[in-house]
Amino acid sequence: MRGYLKNYLQAPFLITVIILAAFAGGMSYYKSRYGVNFIKKAIPLKAPFDLLDEKLLKPYKVLDKARIDNKDVLESLGTEEYLQWFVEDTTVNEMSPVRHCSVFITYYTGNPDQVPHVPEACYTGAGSQVQEKFSLDMNIGDVNVPDMPKDGKIPAVGLIFSEKSSDIWQSSAKFPVIYFFKVNGQYKGGRTAVRLALGDLTSEYSYFSKVEIKFYNARGLYPDKEQAIEATGKLLKVLLPVLERYHWPDWNRIE
Repeated sequence: MRGYLKNYLQAPFLITVIILAAFAGGMSYYKSRYGVNFIKKAIPLKAPFDLLDEKLLKPYKVLDKARIDNKDVLESLGTEEYLQWFVEDTTVNEMSPVRHCSVFITYYTGNPDQVPHVPEACYTGAGSQVQEKFSLDMNIGDVNVPDMPKDGKIPAVGLIFSEKSSDIWQSSAKFPVIYFFKVNGQYKGGRTAVRLALGDLTSEYSYFSKVEIKFYNARGLYPDKEQAIEATGKLLKVLLPVLERYHWPDWNRIE
């Protein structure tokens, strides 16, 4: 018994205990003194994405509401709060490369993994290759939503992918994907910006949501970069007010 206790009275063990106690005390002091929050509280959506009223998206028509049935894929996604819809812009020609659109929105809250999924990784993992990556400001204009930047511009990331075609006469096809984030009441473009916002230890709560958009038409034709940017801005003028008013948290009220 004495030998057992002797192991715990040795200098290395005692020093470790002292350091851990000091660290714990320091965390408590900084939290009380400066409002530092190491563990963030979760914020639920105002309403689940499943309840999004598709009638509010007119002139866009919802063609399909996809669900992820594979448990491994869902676990890899890291959240059950997501929306994966395929919509149609009824105001453009049926053969337009921006006639159809895939809208993929995910939501994470509390202390989530630090932005686990971005198109660069997901599409590359599926066999596509990044041909170009660029930053842009989506000009949404005067949209009356709480957290919209005053200049009406949202930072985003654009990607041009190439994929192998099933047509033996066409070696590859290029398609653009545009995405951005809403994090703690702010719009952010890329992973790094989101991580910096999540790292703000003065906030008691934390969340982020990713919006990912890809246009195409029924014949599998894709728009070029300029067409995709213009079509994305048009869609967001309709989609963002719906997300802001009925689904995303009201950050100003929470804080």
